[in-house]
Amino acid sequence: MKLSRIMIKVRDYRKSFEFYKNTLGLKLSSSWQRKDSWGALFSAGSATIEIIWYPSGQGLDDCNYIPANAKFEIDLEVGDVNIWYQRLKSAGVELVDSPHDVPWGFHLFTVKDPDNIPIVLSQPIESK
Repeated sequence: MKLSRIMIKVRDYRKSFEFYKNTLGLKLSSSWQRKDSWGALFSAGSATIEIIWYPSGQGLDDCNYIPANAKFEIDLEVGDVNIWYQRLKSAGVELVDSPHDVPWGFHLFTVKDPDNIPIVLSQPIESK
């Protein structure tokens, strides 16, 4: 078994698309804008992050709800955490903390996406 895709049901498609494509720089694999849904697939290494938005009145209103405190986070391994921190700080992204080392061997920091989902950017300490 392997994780291949994470689907995020977003409140504001345009904001989320901008965040994942341009702010995080993930490669867009495909996207669509249909009457029943708008969505995009982004390549994140060996997995895919999908964002999807359902217009109101389509019988899928419950899919527009994202809890204030997400019960999951997305961890993206990057080459240089400090460079990414400065880049996202300059872009005005909501920063949860600053780069720091954790006991399990990573240097990392956390930001929030437009729906308050925590995105952890990390690198193994030995590659710092």
